[in-house]
Amino acid sequence: MKIEYCDDSKSALRAMTDHMARLVQEKGVEPFNLALSGGETAKQMFSLWVDEYRDKIDWNLLRFFWVDERCVPPSSLDSNYGHANRLLFKPLNIPKDHIHRIEGEKEPGAEAMRYSWEVKEYLPLFNLMPTFDCILLGIGDDAHTASIFPTTMEILSDSRNYTVSQHPVSHQYRITMTGTLILNNSPLLIPVFGENKKAVIEHLADRFSPINDTPAAYILSHAVDATVYTT
Repeated sequence: MKIEYCDDSKSALRAMTDHMARLVQEKGVEPFNLALSGGETAKQMFSLWVDEYRDKIDWNLLRFFWVDERCVPPSSLDSNYGHANRLLFKPLNIPKDHIHRIEGEKEPGAEAMRYSWEVKEYLPLFNLMPTFDCILLGIGDDAHTASIFPTTMEILSDSRNYTVSQHPVSHQYRITMTGTLILNNSPLLIPVFGENKKAVIEHLADRFSPINDTPAAYILSHAVDATVYTT
């Protein structure tokens, strides 16, 4: 794991995006399979991409997937896809067939299975599992990542591609990428900043251990290629 310190949140997002842009360029003319996360940081990121990277990245090469999604319809304010569609896809005129959304309005278990199959059919395989060209992860103030919470640590070693999780406070159901898929040889780019995440940032470099047994610590301790962008 590498940690890159930046002057402010916008600088961190620029540094992360420049890294992603290099990966896109290195892939050449083949489609670039990117997994997106949601949350407030993603909203800032989408706005930055539209404002500053519209002409710096060949967006037609990208194919968009999701790390996780709340089990709500796309019209809901909780929908990760809904925010991406409004802030990124529509402004950049991304073709609909380049967007592979998790259908959060469907029955969670069946949709997790369907999306697992879609991803496996579309992406190249590594260790018999799909692998992305890049995964953008977030880390919550409880050190959860994707929708893998301290109360659902078993998802870190789940052998499936996607499964159902539940938020420990709101009890909202989520569909999430498993730790096994996250760690399947994909570069991980992780922006983490904000006053409410100072304690998380302080522990970013700590290894996974009985006293640091969080989903984020597990992922960062086991990742082959992970870069954290922070302030």
